[in-house]
Amino acid sequence: MDLYIESGPEEARERGNAAPEDEVQALRRSLDEALARVEALEERLDREVRERAELVHLVSHELRTPITVISGFGRLLQNEAHGSLNKEQTHYIDQSLKACRRLDQFVRDLLEARPESASALPVEIALADLHETIRGQLESLSPLLEERGIEVDLVLAARAVQLPFDARRIEQVMTNLVTNAIRYGRAGGRIRISTRSIDEPAPGSVEVAVEDDGPGIPVEDRERLFAPFVRGGGKKDSDGLGIGLAICRRIIAAHGGSIRVEASPLGGARFVFSLSARAKRNGRD
Repeated sequence: MDLYIESGPEEARERGNAAPEDEVQALRRSLDEALARVEALEERLDREVRERAELVHLVSHELRTPITVISGFGRLLQNEAHGSLNKEQTHYIDQSLKACRRLDQFVRDLLEARPESASALPVEIALADLHETIRGQLESLSPLLEERGIEVDLVLAARAVQLPFDARRIEQVMTNLVTNAIRYGRAGGRIRISTRSIDEPAPGSVEVAVEDDGPGIPVEDRERLFAPFVRGGGKKDSDGLGIGLAICRRIIAAHGGSIRVEASPLGGARFVFSLSARAKRNGRD
């Protein structure tokens, strides 16, 4: 005898819905994969936009410093601070031309830069005199120092320091740090620049410090100050773009060193960076 058992309504519904549910799951997986691809594309586009924005701000920042130097010399000549054209004024013109050459070189570097250069900053390492580089940049910035009546204490190590570094890039670092010290320090005040030998990251390395007598930087703000577009507080009329210290960190990192900020005995900020005696070029010895 054959027995026939009629299926219940739920069992019939499960058999009837099995195929559609499989299709729904497959559609959901396809949708999830498509959404993941869209999110990845959005992240990539956001990253490219940020990198391009950083490049634009970097260009703006690096253009401003040489122009400021040129303007400083121009103001000194315009105010007839040194009388008629003489040897000293001719020297100022020479310094102005030097700043123009620096600007021209920077623009050419940008035109030749590869897209990945935003994350791998190129440096050209060669043996050079660090103290000579520091003195040269101070000479270029002398009009700005004179304009605000700021004195510079230069406390350099007793012997000449020959190190492997990119002189042009370290000039950028010194320019950014000293112009910040001028901007945030007191008019008629004092800036101290010093060097000393250290054993880290390698024996024979050097530490450079730039100190001012301004308002200083709160402890909680010191690390984020090196992020792009973050400006230091303490002076309402500061017109910085908030990119200079980020540039400094990238340059020093490319040399295998580090940079930090701490309190200065002068009362303001003390920026300290190190240059390794065994600097590497883009991760290579």
